Amino acid sequence: MQGWRKEQEDSHIVDLNLPDGCSVYGVFDGHGGKIVSIFVKQKFVSELQRLQSYKQKNYEAALREIMFRMDEMMLSPSG
Repeated sequence: MQGWRKEQEDSHIVDLNLPDGCSVYGVFDGHGGKIVSIFVKQKFVSELQRLQSYKQKNYEAALREIMFRMDEMMLSPSG
């Protein structure tokens, strides 16, 4: 099998309990290493809910913004 590894580097989330009947499902590829996919798993939902676009129920914009937000957070000194 191409790309087979001894350890799983991907992570995922399933959050069915967001306000207004929203749910989030995500699979995060571990190409950047296990640490990156786990970081995104831990931060994704809380950061998504903080976005103004999410609060305004503009979910398409919120999903675009959260991807950039995850990159910004990982590139920051604290990330």
